[in-house]
Amino acid sequence: MASISVDYFNNLAKFLKIPLGKISIKDNVCIRTHDNKTTIGVINIIFSLLKESKLCLKPNNHLDEAQMRQWLEYTIIYLIHNNQNLHSTFKDLNEHLETKTYLVNEQFSIADAFLYYVLVKIMINLSPLDKEKYIHVSRWFDNVQQDSTLRQSNNLINFNTNYLATLVPAKH
Repeated sequence: MASISVDYFNNLAKFLKIPLGKISIKDNVCIRTHDNKTTIGVINIIFSLLKESKLCLKPNNHLDEAQMRQWLEYTIIYLIHNNQNLHSTFKDLNEHLETKTYLVNEQFSIADAFLYYVLVKIMINLSPLDKEKYIHVSRWFDNVQQDSTLRQSNNLINFNTNYLATLVPAKH
């Protein structure tokens, strides 16, 4: 079982343009200390970072917040702690994104940002065939990676779809 990386929080804080404070991880529990306040738990830390930020990524209503929290939990459980079955996780994510631009409603949210940071190393290593197989995840990822403030020092990942065209001749 993999554990959460402090890098995810560093990247989020940098993206949100706020100081991170100190993150410690004890017995797989994340603790943030900042301005003499302590926040416990990954999702609580992410929402405390979001609350301190001036970026407009806050949920519009309680339903949006609940969905953001669900997607954050999904990311933590299925992509960080239990990443042995990426095929199943990518299949589910691909189905969800089939008719959506972003995870929650039709606007970029903190759940999209966090998922981007978790997926970036996985997407780098995906074969062109897997990128095609999970076309909606690829489309979503390619869309969000275009924001240079989100991407930070990460390179753009190539999602050129011409790969299959060279392998399979067109039928007429």
